[in-house]
Amino acid sequence: MRSWMVPTATLLGVGWYFAACILAGVLLGRWADSTSGWEPAFTLLGILLGLVVAFIGGYRMVRPLVDRLGAGPTGKG
Repeated sequence: MRSWMVPTATLLGVGWYFAACILAGVLLGRWADSTSGWEPAFTLLGILLGLVVAFIGGYRMVRPLVDRLGAGPTGKG
């Protein structure tokens, strides 16, 4: 396998994860707004929660890749 394929696939996965987390937060917030009548409150809360989950999950997904790439071609730090 080529050396660029694994980092590319990892970063594409992180991008999709970010998009899914934020979209889920927006959709759940819009649903909560429509049922409660507090129009922008839950949408904004959903965006914030989606961003927090996305950043934490993205960090946990990217950290092993950064560690592996930082080790160099011999695998030693």
